[in-house]
Amino acid sequence: MSGASISRLPTRSAPSPDPLSPRSTGVTWRWEEIAARADRLASTMKNYLAQLAISSRPGTVEAADLALRVFAAHLLETDPDCRCVADVSRHHIESFKLALAARPGKSPGQRASVATICHKLGMVRTFFERIIEWEYDDAPRRVPIFAGDFPKRDEPLPRFLDDPTAAKFMSALAEDPNRRRRLMVELLARTGMRAGELGGLRDDAVFRMSGAHWLRIPVGKLHNDRNVPLHPVLIDLIADYRAQRGPSPSGLLVVRNDGQPFDRRTVHRYVAAVARRAGTGHVHPHQLRHTLATQLINRGMSLEAIA
Repeated sequence: MSGASISRLPTRSAPSPDPLSPRSTGVTWRWEEIAARADRLASTMKNYLAQLAISSRPGTVEAADLALRVFAAHLLETDPDCRCVADVSRHHIESFKLALAARPGKSPGQRASVATICHKLGMVRTFFERIIEWEYDDAPRRVPIFAGDFPKRDEPLPRFLDDPTAAKFMSALAEDPNRRRRLMVELLARTGMRAGELGGLRDDAVFRMSGAHWLRIPVGKLHNDRNVPLHPVLIDLIADYRAQRGPSPSGLLVVRNDGQPFDRRTVHRYVAAVARRAGTGHVHPHQLRHTLATQLINRGMSLEAIA
């Protein structure tokens, strides 16, 4: 990294604010700014991100990039003599935890959520674990972040709909006047697919095997596609929708009126609309996935088969 002068965001003569300070405006340091103060620290982190980009999705790399820049900025603000990753010790992590807890949240007057703190700490901890395992020269002796450093998340139950609630939801869905919306929500409820996978279903995703109808769900969160059996209701709904829709110009099974694929936000709205009509309270797509899994477990299916 060259020693040329590097401008800050926003440009001003005063030093950049601490990105984790409660008084922060939310400005996050760029790698050029970090490298200007600690070239080796920046180099190690950027080399790690380059390796991560080969095996992980862009969203994962972007999240790690942000977490490491936030961590590096905190190190350089609180201990300017910490110029490389190998210099990071336990007291730096304890200081970082306090700064994360004091960081402003999304809503005015609120602090960062437990989920945000866990996410940032988790990204930094994974960074340490991997560069130690990969035997980087610029790595600490041991991981300075421990399991006890993570605040306990609130996990409200249930994450699935109980049987009476699920019955009310499916009854309202069966009477939905919007054919496309009914098909999309029925697909979520009866196959356990994710909202993001729904928009990527190909028009030829339905096929016959061993005398039964199956649905091929595209590559999703776990980087693999899979085949799931189709409920008879879905077979009829898909045939009915195709007849109404006509040929698919995009090659997708369900598309918006403008021919574009559906995004997760619209899928969430569709599920919420059915829940309002059913009077079940708020329901989100992932609850339908958990509900199906719970029903299958209660019918005797193994966790391995469901996974």
